[in-house]
Amino acid sequence: MNFLRFKILSVIILSFSMSNAQQTPFQEQIGYINITSDTSNVPIYVDGILVGHSPLAKPIPVLPGNHTIGIYPISIKNPFTQYGLEKTQKQIFVFNGDTNRVHLNSFLLDQQLIHQKKESLYSKYINITLSMLLIWQMLILSS
Repeated sequence: MNFLRFKILSVIILSFSMSNAQQTPFQEQIGYINITSDTSNVPIYVDGILVGHSPLAKPIPVLPGNHTIGIYPISIKNPFTQYGLEKTQKQIFVFNGDTNRVHLNSFLLDQQLIHQKKESLYSKYINITLSMLLIWQMLILSS
């Protein structure tokens, strides 16, 4: 009797779960990003995830919303100075069923990254200098 109940219950649960299961990989409509680059064999990252190297043969399927596209992963960039979108990244908004085209100019993006690292280094020197001046002024006032 218990075995028969178990069989009936398992059939009911299985049929209910199959009817409510996810029918497609994406329940929502998806959008696509078609990424091109000026040079070949450049790694392309979407939201920090490597999706391939240029040239990409097919558009990349993504969920609708904001996406960040770049040629460097998050781990290579200096995470301590990353307060927002860097110059080496492009941010786009993808709509349902839409295909966005993005062109990455890797030489210019690399030059911008070098310039940003220099700016960060200069600001560190300025902060250290100002801190030393503050300490020096405190020593003068305390004596």
